[in-house]
Amino acid sequence: MTRFARCQKTPEIVQPVILSERRPSPPEPNQQASGEVTAAEKVLLLMLLSAVIAGAHSAAAEKPAGPVEFRAHVIEAKIPGGYAVLVTDLNKDGRPDVVGLTSRLTELAWYENPGWERHVLAESMRGLVNMAACDLDGDGIPELAVESAFDMVAARSPGLVWLLRHEGDPRKPWKATKVDELATSHHVAWADVDGDKRKELINAPLIGAKALAPKYEDRVALVYYRVPADWTGPWERRVIDDSLSGVLHRVRVVQWDDNRREALLTAGFDGIVLHRAVGAGGALRWENRLLAKGHEEGAPRAGASDVAMGRLGKRRFLASVEPWHGNEVVVYTEDNADRWQRRVIFDGLVEGHEICVGDFNGDGLEDIVAGDRARGGRGSVHFFYAQDASGVAWLHRVVDSEEMSGSGCAVADINGDRRLDVVMIGGATANLKWYENLGATARR
Repeated sequence: MTRFARCQKTPEIVQPVILSERRPSPPEPNQQASGEVTAAEKVLLLMLLSAVIAGAHSAAAEKPAGPVEFRAHVIEAKIPGGYAVLVTDLNKDGRPDVVGLTSRLTELAWYENPGWERHVLAESMRGLVNMAACDLDGDGIPELAVESAFDMVAARSPGLVWLLRHEGDPRKPWKATKVDELATSHHVAWADVDGDKRKELINAPLIGAKALAPKYEDRVALVYYRVPADWTGPWERRVIDDSLSGVLHRVRVVQWDDNRREALLTAGFDGIVLHRAVGAGGALRWENRLLAKGHEEGAPRAGASDVAMGRLGKRRFLASVEPWHGNEVVVYTEDNADRWQRRVIFDGLVEGHEICVGDFNGDGLEDIVAGDRARGGRGSVHFFYAQDASGVAWLHRVVDSEEMSGSGCAVADINGDRRLDVVMIGGATANLKWYENLGATARR
């Protein structure tokens, strides 16, 4: 899952308040009509008003809003093999722009909101695979971490990591600085892992150097880099977790604890793993904890493809696509013993890939959206609306049927109407679209 990116925190969910209108009753036949209200009557009125408001709060919390309508808008109709999407403001005009990436082109381009004019960021980059945004110098325009030279065979995948920076005019090609070369570098993110208000760069290679299809049996290391004062200087690679096995497909940044530190969730053959940094400076170390094994079957139908953290009111949940490139949409809820209970809410995807969460209907319960790459066929967009705060019941709706083989997904308010919209990029459908939320305005 990707949100509107400029190294900002995940927006808080605001529980809607519904106030019921209540009119005063007419006086009884024996009651004297008077403009005066006694002290006892004031107390009674206050008690009644409190009860009405409490009931309204309860109703708002217990009765979720229904599904909303989405209108599809084409950003790019011809982007062969669309793979990854990023939403971020690239020209400092307050509007979120869109970057669409495909490994079939050597050009990386962004599309300017609202007219979606195309601008080239970088050229001559073979095997583009992923990107992430963060404003490192505070000029209001983010730098971009980009990964290229990717291949599913480690021996053919140098795994180049770049930092892209504009040179005054973001509509012109950006300057690329090489950060690292790590075989099969596949997914990238920015996170403040130690709470010092400075972001670190996270790099998740897909497989180990000796891994081969179909089981990809080898260890794969999740790593990070501190940003050097001189961006052209060496970026020291540091290990987060070198015990992961098989495929490491996605790394997601989350606010897991009630502090300034951001944590990481990874999805891969091992399942869903939580990575948290403790300590600081030279004493910083990582605690890595398996939260869930995901789909328990032999590789390659193992573990998880992607994971997103959402909230049902105050309750945290995890949404996942399982297994790797799998058919299941899964929800995990936490019990009182910190164990995660697995629940498959849909098993009809042909080839799932990424998953996102967002409160699309403004009821304080975050919903789920997942794409379907459909194994080279024509997929659809799948929404799942939370029916209560338990995470048990979900209402499924299909949008843009057979017109979006979604590989990459992002959630953001694209048109500034305070509704969360969805952006997807399609592989077989070779398109990039944003889905306008036509529902009630959601306070965020």
